This record gives sequence, structure tokens and C-alpha cells, in this order.
Amino acid sequence: MEKTHADAIAQAILEPDLRVQEEVRRKRAKKAANLLRKRRVAWIVLIGSAIGAAIAYSSGIHFSLGVIWGGVAGSAFGWIATHRAAA
Repeated sequence: MEKTHADAIAQAILEPDLRVQEEVRRKRAKKAANLLRKRRVAWIVLIGSAIGAAIAYSSGIHFSLGVIWGGVAGSAFGWIATHRAAA
């Protein structure tokens, strides 16, 4: 058997495995990027909740409403900001 023939057989055997490994690597990278995006949004939600709490405290409305609405606004801002950064 010639070397080129042996290389062709080895490549034919290994190529599907290489494609599968590449697909697995691509999926893992996508999951990691998505997790990073979710973590960034979570931090922005926490910051929004803190800002909402501070505004509620200073304006005299219920503290819990400030936390909730600040978190909602932070969530919306976070998803929009990370979506634009990802695109």
C-alpha cells in the first residue's frame, strides 16, 4: 500500500470525527457566549435595582416598588445593550 493511499484511508476514517469535534466546539463556544451575556444582564439588573431603590427612598415611594421597577428597567436596558454588542 502506498503512503498516499494510506493517508487517504486515514483521512476518510478521521474526517467525520473531526467534523463532530468542530460542531461540539462551536456549540460550547455559543453556550459560553450566551452565559456571559446572561451574567452581564444580571449585573445590569442589580445595578438598576439599586438605582431604583435609591430613587424610591429619596422620593418617598415604597422601597420595594423602586427595586422592582429599577430591576425591570435594568433588565430591558441590559438585554438591549448586550444584543447590540453581540450583533
